[in-house]
Formats: sequence, C-alpha cells, structure tokens
Amino acid sequence: MRKISYNLAVTRKIDGRSFVLRASILVLAIMALGGATIFNLAREHGRSRAEKSASGLIERQIVEKKSLGLLQAREITAWKKKWGKELAATNRLIERKSFSFITRLDFLEEACGPGIRIRHLIMTNDGSGQISMSIAAQSLKQLFALYKKLAPYGLAIANETQTAAEFQVNLGFNISNEKI
Repeated sequence: MRKISYNLAVTRKIDGRSFVLRASILVLAIMALGGATIFNLAREHGRSRAEKSASGLIERQIVEKKSLGLLQAREITAWKKKWGKELAATNRLIERKSFSFITRLDFLEEACGPGIRIRHLIMTNDGSGQISMSIAAQSLKQLFALYKKLAPYGLAIANETQTAAEFQVNLGFNISNEKI
C-alpha cells in the first residue's frame, strides 16, 4: 500500500488580489454597519437625554411645589396659632353680645300662655342658657302643655305641689342662643 499525502499550500495558491478585495469589502461593510450603529446609538442617547432633562425639569417642579406647599402649611399653622386666641376671644364676645334677656322672656311668654304664672325666674348669662323658675298653673292640662313645650330643652322638674286652686312647680331647663 502506498501512502498518499496532500499539501494544499504547495499545490494551491491563494489569489492575493481577490483576497484583498474580499477582505476590504468585509472591512468596509463592518465599518459601515458600525457607523450606522454609532449613529443610531447617538440619536437614541440624544432622545433619552432630552427625555431625562424633561423628566428632570418636571421632577424639579414637583420638588419646588412640595417645598412651597410645606412652606404654606407652616405659614397657615403660624397664622392659626396667632389668630386662634383672638378668634376664641372674639367668639366669646359675640356670644355675650348675642345673649338676649328679651328674647328669652318672649320665648317664656309664648311657651307659658294663659293660665300659667311665673312666680320666680333665674336666667344665667352664658352660652348654655340655663333657666330656673317657679310657676303656678291653674290646671293640670295647662301644666302638661308647658312640659311638652319645654321638653326639647332638657326640662328638669325639681318639685311639684298642689294647693286647692293651683299647681306650683319648680323647674329648670337649658335654652342656648341657637335654639331661640
């Protein structure tokens, strides 16, 4: 048997011009694709930079608005502290000014009606409007009608006594300025 050996480098020669042409076309294609890639990346980077700057601007505006809101909240708190006491004092003055003995006496005159006499009356000058009174009624029906009218105002009956001609009652109730 005979041994056969092939040496391709010896028998075959590579055409240099063809190789250089093909290699240069390959390098030019790689460079063209690389350039296109770099161009696209630069364009995308520009877009993302613009988006980041826009979102950064919006973010800065949000931070500014929050800081302005916190500043305004502090100012409101300071004004509340400053005016809180003055407002409370003013409300107390208005409450004292709005208290009217005449209005309360008119209410009692309307509530009592005929057949009921007020023997003794005590009114306090405050917001609760506490009234204590002693009354004399000619009939039990008139007395119960008065109880019905005064029931929504926290009526408290201290005592009731009956004489031959009339019923005598000590009672108390609260009527605030808003209820009149």
